[in-house]
Amino acid sequence: MVRKEDLTNVASDIHPPTASSAGYFDAIVIGAGLGGLLSAAQLLRRGKRVVILERLPHSGGRFTAKNFQGAQVSTGAVHMIPFGSSGVLARMLHLLRVPHHFFDADVFGSFHVNGKQYRSRGLLGVCKFLGPRQFFWFTRLGYLMFLRPLPAHEHQLPFDRWLARHINVKRNPQLVAFFERISRFALSLELSQVSTAEVIRITKYMLRYGAPAIVQGGCAELTRQLELHVREHGGTVHLSSPVLQILAEDGRVSGVRVQNKVSGTESIIHAPLIVSDIGPRATQALLHGHRITQAEVLKPRPTATGNNGAQEATIREAVGLKVHVLSDISLIPHKGIMYCLDTRRIAGIVQPTNSDPNLAPPGKHLLISHQVIQSDNIEEERALALADLRMLFGTAFDTHCRVLTMGTYRGEWPVNRIAQGEDTQPLTALQGLYLVGDAVKPSGYLMVEGVAQSVNHFLDLLDEIEARKGQPNVVPPPPRIRALHWLFSVPPGPAADGKQ
Repeated sequence: MVRKEDLTNVASDIHPPTASSAGYFDAIVIGAGLGGLLSAAQLLRRGKRVVILERLPHSGGRFTAKNFQGAQVSTGAVHMIPFGSSGVLARMLHLLRVPHHFFDADVFGSFHVNGKQYRSRGLLGVCKFLGPRQFFWFTRLGYLMFLRPLPAHEHQLPFDRWLARHINVKRNPQLVAFFERISRFALSLELSQVSTAEVIRITKYMLRYGAPAIVQGGCAELTRQLELHVREHGGTVHLSSPVLQILAEDGRVSGVRVQNKVSGTESIIHAPLIVSDIGPRATQALLHGHRITQAEVLKPRPTATGNNGAQEATIREAVGLKVHVLSDISLIPHKGIMYCLDTRRIAGIVQPTNSDPNLAPPGKHLLISHQVIQSDNIEEERALALADLRMLFGTAFDTHCRVLTMGTYRGEWPVNRIAQGEDTQPLTALQGLYLVGDAVKPSGYLMVEGVAQSVNHFLDLLDEIEARKGQPNVVPPPPRIRALHWLFSVPPGPAADGKQ
């Protein structure tokens, strides 16, 4: 996490090196991930001159995809938008008039339990695999979570301990697995790593907003449209251009030192506003003229000790492993998530080609599984993933399926740079420097919805500082009545093609 004392100390130490001037802008955005692209688009909408600097030769970061053997293999996301066409990201895209289309899920989900897949159109459908006794405790937990105030002493209680207080976990294995797998898939965290208050807040938002959705064309298409939007509205995008240093004078930012990886030349770009989409750890390193590497992050480090002798908490990411599978046959009969309650590792699987067949070669199906990495033995984690896939699909897996990729997400390329509920704030102690992205997710907003809402919070801060008046950017949830739809069925979301 970026600490105020860190930013304050370096502000007076950094002096711009001698380099050729590359121009003046109103705002510099570091990183062309989803948060950076959305920030640039919003700043352009406010009439600012904006430049995006991206170290990779393409935009999108962990929210894009590469064409591999005819399939859209995602670089991080699973082509899914958690809150679908009613969520924060969808609303922001509508506001910006960025072309897009979301396919909302047609079910609450399905659940693989004891060798069988139970399809649940609405939330009450979980009774099919829970049975009467566990379903009673399921409804009891629902009452405790949503219909009564959460006692103050339970807010920061890890959710697994909260469950153990209210149910017999040994007698309700499927009910515990229900919460466990959803947490692993949506948050990449164990129940012991997320607070009860955060779980309740996330669940309320999921119920209010509605079904998750698959992006037409995959997340790469949405990234492409956002980059095109930025360029068409006067923004400048420099790819293969890593920022080497954030420059500051008298406690406020003044610009950056950037390198052109193609030519090898360095230059300085000036701006009074810098928005960083590369995470607090990498941002802090740039204040010292240093760039964080993957090897450096993964190397074991001693726990930091504060001035008072107490151990300080280090940044804790959410890490995971994802498998892309190409199948000759359909293995998941719906457009939602299949949660795997009887596996050793895999928490959930999506088959996005049910929504958009063009994400795979003609006649093929793309499946994407996700699991939390639970050990330092990556080869073992991969072997357990393959064992789970064979258990889930039986002989069909070896007969009809082919593994395309198996990717791990950790270090400087994690699932989330900071674990859900522990995110930092967008405002830093260095005037003019803000953070957006998956390390700045407001409470209750997960995955890319959290990224979009971090941009909203940054804009609110900017409005406040610039003494502008207007409606707040924080998007309120839809009316509570939407939650009732989840009990019985998944309602179709509003059109999400950019039209009002």
